[in-house]
Amino acid sequence: MLALPKLSLIVFATAPAPQVAALIEEASHALVHARALEFLILDGRRDTGFAQALETLSLDPVQVKVLPWTGDIDAALSQAADQAQGDWLVTLDSSRRADPHDLPEMLCMARHQGLALVQGRAHHASRTQRSLARLAAPFTTGHQFAQGMYLIEREALCALPPLKGLIRFLPLLIRRGGGRVGQHPIHWRTPGDAIATYAPRPSFATLGETLMQWRQARRWRPRQVSRRPASTS
Repeated sequence: MLALPKLSLIVFATAPAPQVAALIEEASHALVHARALEFLILDGRRDTGFAQALETLSLDPVQVKVLPWTGDIDAALSQAADQAQGDWLVTLDSSRRADPHDLPEMLCMARHQGLALVQGRAHHASRTQRSLARLAAPFTTGHQFAQGMYLIEREALCALPPLKGLIRFLPLLIRRGGGRVGQHPIHWRTPGDAIATYAPRPSFATLGETLMQWRQARRWRPRQVSRRPASTS
């Protein structure tokens, strides 16, 4: 099997410490061929007991780092990207719905097609469900995580502005930065959670905020993201 690059897995900690530890163990086995692997655990609950619980689970302190954060998820993602050591970033939530065993194929797709962002989407979702999910995504709050699993080139993400709504408009911003975006089917362990069961009712405030963020994303003038040739190693 081809060697995988350095990876930084950004885990949004919404589950208890043992479940986060189980996700770390599973991902470590799935990505055993990575040149280097680190986990950045984003804990926005301000619960000192969570970090202490992780310390009792015999996790490698060099490989696993807990990053407390306040504010919205966009700021947390930017914070993690700034501290990441990997060439590629992976977003996961601690529910373990997304299967990290899909990541090697996503990395191969990114390398061979020269992509800066690969969106992992549940393969069992119908085209209509995927379309509804895309329409609902801009109206999610700043505290909701992206559905699926994202593989992002660190250089491309760090080139983006500290924009509120970063995750909502990540594909748009990556494209405006000169990067290419693709999608890859992934195994979603709980089919009922793959697509939101309802679309949030967009209030005037939410709609106005979303339109303002979209306008900012459209007007952003990036510094060009480098396009690396596909690796042949």
